[in-house]
Amino acid sequence: MKDKLDEILLSNNLVANFHASYNGEFKEWLNTILPEVQLCEKQNQDNPWHIYNCLDHILHSVEEMNKQTQGMAYEERRKLAYVMFLHDIGKPESYIRRYSKLCGKYVDSFFNHNLKSKEIALRVLPKLGFGKNQIKEMSLLIEEHDIFMFLTLKDNGNPHHRVLNEGILREYISKYDNIGDGEKLLGELIMVGRADNKSQNPQLTHDSLRLLDKFDELLQSNGQRNK
Repeated sequence: MKDKLDEILLSNNLVANFHASYNGEFKEWLNTILPEVQLCEKQNQDNPWHIYNCLDHILHSVEEMNKQTQGMAYEERRKLAYVMFLHDIGKPESYIRRYSKLCGKYVDSFFNHNLKSKEIALRVLPKLGFGKNQIKEMSLLIEEHDIFMFLTLKDNGNPHHRVLNEGILREYISKYDNIGDGEKLLGELIMVGRADNKSQNPQLTHDSLRLLDKFDELLQSNGQRNK
């Protein structure tokens, strides 16, 4: 069954293939090792940023990641597909309904869902055949996948936001060097951010995608200087 899940997550038309296969013995097996999939299937995301329920957002994000990893080695593609499959898996257990001053209405929110998703990933990844070093990298990418929410291209007056610059780039590379190749991991995290954003409301993700493109440019320039 693990091989079947691998095949589905790396397939073309992934969203349709998953839903077509999500029944019978396969569904029973998946929900035995990852019951959170059923919770995500039932979890709506009633806020302006999202257009899918939690499970469909996850599946679309895997599909978007697969578009970016074409031509990469199979193990790298598999690793990043599973990062996306698990990046929001903890949302149902992090769900709250709150009033948003920004939106002027009540919305669904999922504070610290990255930490819950990491916890779930650490439980399930060994069962899916990932090794110790892979799991360290994958859990980092899952935990950090929302860091771009706190970065901007120019000062917006929000004390919780920082303007993207080379110092921030070096800060993240140094931090991720504690896990593996910090520069490579940051590049993968940018891919994660891009796949995540492209699975959200396209009317609201323009600035986020521009930020990710700029971050990628800075990372590529940094890599050229260090050659």
